[in-house]
Amino acid sequence: MKKSLLLFIFLTLGFSLAGETNEKIIKGDSRFEEFDSYLKEIKKAYHIPGIAFIVTDSEETLYSKNLGQCTSLDQQFFIGSMSKSFTALSVMQLVEKGLINLEDDISVYLPEYKFEKTVSIRQLLNHTSGFDTHARFSDFKITESYGKYEYANINYDLLGKIIEKVSGKSYEDYVAENIFSPIGMKNSNAKAISLKTSSKLLKGNRNYFGFFKQGEADYPVENSWFHEPAGYIASTPHDYEKYLRMYLNGGLTEKGERIIKKETIDSMWYENVSLGVSEYDAYYGKGWNYMNYDGQKLVFHGGQVENGITYMFILPEKKLAVCFMINANDYFGTTSLMNNAVWNSLAILKGNSPEKVNHASYILIHLFLNLIYFAMLALSCFMLIKAIVSKHNKAEKQEIKKVRRVIGIILNILGYVVWPVFLLTFTKALINTPLWVVKSYVPDFYCIIWLSAFLAVAGGIIKLFLYFFSAAEKR
Repeated sequence: MKKSLLLFIFLTLGFSLAGETNEKIIKGDSRFEEFDSYLKEIKKAYHIPGIAFIVTDSEETLYSKNLGQCTSLDQQFFIGSMSKSFTALSVMQLVEKGLINLEDDISVYLPEYKFEKTVSIRQLLNHTSGFDTHARFSDFKITESYGKYEYANINYDLLGKIIEKVSGKSYEDYVAENIFSPIGMKNSNAKAISLKTSSKLLKGNRNYFGFFKQGEADYPVENSWFHEPAGYIASTPHDYEKYLRMYLNGGLTEKGERIIKKETIDSMWYENVSLGVSEYDAYYGKGWNYMNYDGQKLVFHGGQVENGITYMFILPEKKLAVCFMINANDYFGTTSLMNNAVWNSLAILKGNSPEKVNHASYILIHLFLNLIYFAMLALSCFMLIKAIVSKHNKAEKQEIKKVRRVIGIILNILGYVVWPVFLLTFTKALINTPLWVVKSYVPDFYCIIWLSAFLAVAGGIIKLFLYFFSAAEKR
């Protein structure tokens, strides 16, 4: 699912900068009036519970907006995989101090993690370690993708452990002392569970059959898919604009304190590996994606947690940065529609009018999904009812009975064995997404899968019971 998020970002950005002008955008620019109406329109059309949006240059915030459940730009959002940029920044700070060598095998720092092939710090940073996308600490190993790009949260969770080992501090404390504090990010936090009762944390939303329900995030535990270094830092829009300005100023904070060297930032952005997506000239460096489209450099990253999505983009040559924060995750609906929002936002920055928002898209997507869910459930219900009300025609000729018996056995195997097995395995087999990921990101689909499988299996059990009961009666 992470891969598909990145791919749609590439699609979005691949068209966004054509015809970019050299006109400098300043605070109070008339095009920001367009943002006001546009953000309100997509919130309504895409049923987004809460939005925070900022545009900043290297000196100040040019535009900011909060809507819906997001009532303040000082509310905290879990920023998802945008957290990886903080982890990469921390690693590169330690590289500058001579405490980490990017070419070292990770076992130099974490002796408990030794593999049959060398896995370097650099490979963790650019996702070429060979670890699977859905790997967790309990089951990760090198796969055939070794040396090639494969996005995996485990890479950055391991980097978090290396930061702790080298610095002698917890990941939370290191990031707070070396990034949050000097930049002035007073309301940011790298320990998710500590925010569980925080009044500043904006609760996210998950989607159930087209309707959002607000609730808590899946706070990371020991064997979670990702932890703070890979995707569970929390920040506010006001804090995040300071973070982006630090990059626009070549590693300097607003007070002139150097966080990182400019040449190190350049290495994070431009020393990268190809994502292997033939349609787009896209790369991954150290915590950042990079594209060069029509001569314009663009660095960016998206993020998702189970109940929120985020995006950030930097135009280094324009000294301009943009960030979206949304307190909802609707993977097949709102999330997929946000490509239009990002595309149109960058079009507005160019001084162009955004494309017309299709207010029917969200409804049509969920109507289609709900029909699929209904069809799955209806088939399983049919199999259950069929098992309960099945009858045997005793007056049929023996030859017809034999044919019917063979056909019946085949259909019973298909309906009561193959169908539930297919339901419980097809997400992994066909789209390489385990059910436990579906549970977090598409909870309504997960419920339908399990309920449909349960009904089909129940029908099979009833069918067997009635068969043996009938056979016993005959005896």
